[in-house]
Amino acid sequence: MNAHIRRWAMLAALSVAAACGRSEAPAAEAPRVVDTESGGVSLADLDRSVTVARAIRVTPGAADSILAAHGLTRPGFDSLLYAIAADSALARAYTESIR
Repeated sequence: MNAHIRRWAMLAALSVAAACGRSEAPAAEAPRVVDTESGGVSLADLDRSVTVARAIRVTPGAADSILAAHGLTRPGFDSLLYAIAADSALARAYTESIR
């Protein structure tokens, strides 16, 4: 239950961060790619997190199997979401993608 609450709190924080960080930047601007070797998040990681979040939203009871199918654990998914939230461009892209 606590992990579930943390996940929803993270999603809410990402939504707020994206709403507050909106700018007049061109729509074609893509989030920057960060080297995953140095602990950053790549666009592939962003896509994977969006896919997992959407699947869990549809069938929350299958969260563990969805995470396993994408090579993630609950703590690993939480860490990925925190890493995305740390980068405003990635947070904005994530929030817009899960709508």
